[in-house]
Amino acid sequence: MEKISRYLLVFIAILTLAIILPKLYWMAFEKPIRKPFILYSCINDDFMIHRISEKTWEDTKGQQYTREEYEQKLPMMFEKQLITAGSMPDSIKGIALDMRTISKAKSFFRLKANEIDAPFPELYPLFESQSGRAKLDLPDDFFRITWRIEFIDAATNKALEEKSQLFSAALFQKGFSFPAKAISGLATPRKSVDEGYLIIDSKDQLFHLKMIKEFPYVKQIDVPEGLKFRYISCVDFKNKDFYAYLFSDKNEIYILTQDDYQLIKWPVVGFDASNCDLKIFGDLFNYTVIIEAEDHIKAIALSPDYQVVNTYTETWKLKEEQTEGKIFASLFPAQVSMTSDNSKFIRFYFTFSEGFNWLIVNLLFVLLHLVLLFRQRANYRNHAADLAIIAASGIFGFVAVNFFPNKFFD
Repeated sequence: MEKISRYLLVFIAILTLAIILPKLYWMAFEKPIRKPFILYSCINDDFMIHRISEKTWEDTKGQQYTREEYEQKLPMMFEKQLITAGSMPDSIKGIALDMRTISKAKSFFRLKANEIDAPFPELYPLFESQSGRAKLDLPDDFFRITWRIEFIDAATNKALEEKSQLFSAALFQKGFSFPAKAISGLATPRKSVDEGYLIIDSKDQLFHLKMIKEFPYVKQIDVPEGLKFRYISCVDFKNKDFYAYLFSDKNEIYILTQDDYQLIKWPVVGFDASNCDLKIFGDLFNYTVIIEAEDHIKAIALSPDYQVVNTYTETWKLKEEQTEGKIFASLFPAQVSMTSDNSKFIRFYFTFSEGFNWLIVNLLFVLLHLVLLFRQRANYRNHAADLAIIAASGIFGFVAVNFFPNKFFD
């Protein structure tokens, strides 16, 4: 029993060290990558690059600009500064400019990889879409969709049967298949207007649900056969061009146009929702799509009708490919973490080191342990299991078996 307890302690120590030691190593030696800030210029039809750490501004051809020149190339982003400086143009490409027009066309969207692999709420508020009030008020009940849509009174925690049956019947009549796979909306009163929720049912059909004058509004949206959406993010932009960005299981990006419910696929290639961050800057002349991966950044400029205008890609070495990463791969056979940049769940994440240099280091620790045993005049046979543990786990096992030695329970 003592042997079992000892090896259990050794295992816990190895797991703990596999979490702590790699993290301490990267805290000491990792060189953070300073990703540039990139936007597409409607003035010179090129990407403008701001390297924040170097405090430089340039285009893709390497031409350097002062900060003021850089801002003049991006009047849709820095319109307030240009107006203050008196250098804001009256028109661009024949289009007259004013603050209202610029503000209405401007939009920003951001999606991080960990927002997709994340826990989702079980209850959602359904606002009144035509309340007649200037501001939205939070409702007194919340809904969930299981075998039906069920509204729960927040004060009493009881189901509102009449309302639940009314909305369930409306969904069922439109062909909704319970339960829901995904529910997406803006569950906050801090929005210009309520447009309800986009819901994916159990058959991957897409529906729009909202409440108008206390009655359900349900619209089934035509989705091409075979198209499945992995994630939906609703937006509330001033121009009201579309309801949401939709991301398919093949990493395609779609938008759903407002009122006419047209799904439009954006010609964006290279986005992987599982490990890439996405930024989209919209203005009067272009959309700039920024894909940030671990080893590169890709910028895609789209026209107002969503056609590719220009692209730019910048790459760098992964931290595993740098000197610090190669040393890490030799010292540690693996890394364990409780968190991940690509997920919001707390769980064990195992990352095995590339290559087999760590085997050499592991064998060196085995030899070191043999030397320690020789000095103690110990019987090697009694320590065969410890030697095997060190051979497999390297520095983690070496520290663990020496912290909890065989004689620990003698």
